[in-house]
Amino acid sequence: MATNYNNINNIITTNKHNIMIVSDEQSIENSDSVKEESKANKINHCSQDLPKDWQWAKLDLFDKEWNTATDARHKINISVCKQSKVSQFRALLNSPWTHFRRNLTKEIWASPHYELVKQTRQEIKNAGYAATKIAVSKCYLPGYKQGKGDTVKNLSVILIQEAQDRRYTVIVIHNTHKIIVPLKGDAGYLSSKQRQTGLIATGTAQTVLKSSAGVMVDDIL
Repeated sequence: MATNYNNINNIITTNKHNIMIVSDEQSIENSDSVKEESKANKINHCSQDLPKDWQWAKLDLFDKEWNTATDARHKINISVCKQSKVSQFRALLNSPWTHFRRNLTKEIWASPHYELVKQTRQEIKNAGYAATKIAVSKCYLPGYKQGKGDTVKNLSVILIQEAQDRRYTVIVIHNTHKIIVPLKGDAGYLSSKQRQTGLIATGTAQTVLKSSAGVMVDDIL
């Protein structure tokens, strides 16, 4: 599907691992009603499509050079709550695509997880996103002083810089499961204290959508 480069509100969603571009009229930010099935599906694909035993995942995007004229040095902190236990991961998103394969054997590179990473990146390019707007990284355990620890195999992230300022889309690939989370860093969205740490955008995926007040009749009768 071709992408209109002038549509700055396009975001990425998923349907059983197929990438498609969703226009602003269907975007997650504007789909706050779940009365229409199509809109509910858009929300589910973004914030509901977690592994069944995950409760939530929070993604924080940092730019170490956010207040300088030098190139950005993006890092994502990933917090995953599984069965009430929170685990932390890191991803560094500053290397070219050709570096992604480093330290992976031929067998691992050909495994289903990394095949899905390659396929997803190519689908995003086919949808009209420039390669310079797509960053891919393996994930790592936090190291000394929040640095880089051991590589976590079968957990990767793809960061897409959207045309709209301070908007990003992150695809977390866990084994062969894709979790798509839009990140926002609009003016007024983050506090000055958060920005001082280099945080430029954040987003959360949760297992359960908030429901309206009331009870179901079958829970009473």
